[in-house]
Amino acid sequence: MLSASFEIITVGLPFCAFKILAGIALGQVWLTFWGALDLVINVANLLALVISRHRATDACVLSLVVRTLKKPTSNEKPLWQELGNSIDVLLSFAIVAFMLGGGFLKLLAPAQLTLWNISVILNVLGAGSIRLSQSLTNMKQ
Repeated sequence: MLSASFEIITVGLPFCAFKILAGIALGQVWLTFWGALDLVINVANLLALVISRHRATDACVLSLVVRTLKKPTSNEKPLWQELGNSIDVLLSFAIVAFMLGGGFLKLLAPAQLTLWNISVILNVLGAGSIRLSQSLTNMKQ
């Protein structure tokens, strides 16, 4: 439960912020809406973890979409969820790269930029922590 909550706080929520803030800065309602849907999913999962110790649903919209389109068997389900999550990670990082490389961060209001920076910090620290945790777990095996 703790690692899943940590992942939501350091990966899921920052990815939502990247989508929402990029959508606002670039005037892309679809991107803002996508981020808002992911935010609802991540908050629901975080609350479910605290209350019932289990996620309520998949980690993001793309995971739900991929799994819904494929309709995998119960054995295949985790693989298709992971594909959706991986596509989401790639697109979220592409959004960050686009915003940075294109110089679009200057379009964010000061409070939005602060939220963007907090999201980047959480995301980087979370990625490093999760990677270290996985390495330590692998060493125990």
